[in-house]
Parts: sequence; structure tokens; C-alpha cells
Amino acid sequence: MNLVNITDLNLIVFLVSKGHEIKNSKLDGNRSIIYFERNPKLRSDIIKFANGTESINITEYQATEQRVKTLLYQNKNYK
Repeated sequence: MNLVNITDLNLIVFLVSKGHEIKNSKLDGNRSIIYFERNPKLRSDIIKFANGTESINITEYQATEQRVKTLLYQNKNYK
């Protein structure tokens, strides 16, 4: 499986909110690296995020952000 690693929290939350599945996560020093499967939709959604051309439901975003932060916190405790 071809994976893309991403470290930006806002982008990670956006991608998960858009339906992309986290495939793996690792701790690298003090930062967590999140891996997604490389595919055309992922690339398209990254571009939409960067351009600010895609909107998502704020409630979904906030719920997803909490779940992702929990994963990142667990990475730091799961050495």
C-alpha cells in the first residue's frame, strides 16, 4: 500500500472529516506522523484544503478533531 505521511493537525482533521481513513500513526520525536493511503481523492482534497475551496460541517470537524487529538496523545504514551 502506498502511503502519504502528514503532520499538520488541521489538514489531518480535514481529511478524516472528508472520509479518508488513517492507515497508521507513529511518533517521531515530539511529533506524530499520520499516514493516509495515496490516491487521487486524497490529493484533490489536500488541494481543496490548501485553496480553501471546500467546506465541511463544523460539528463534524470538531468531533473529528477531538478523536484525532486523542490518537496523537496516545502516540506520545505508546512509545
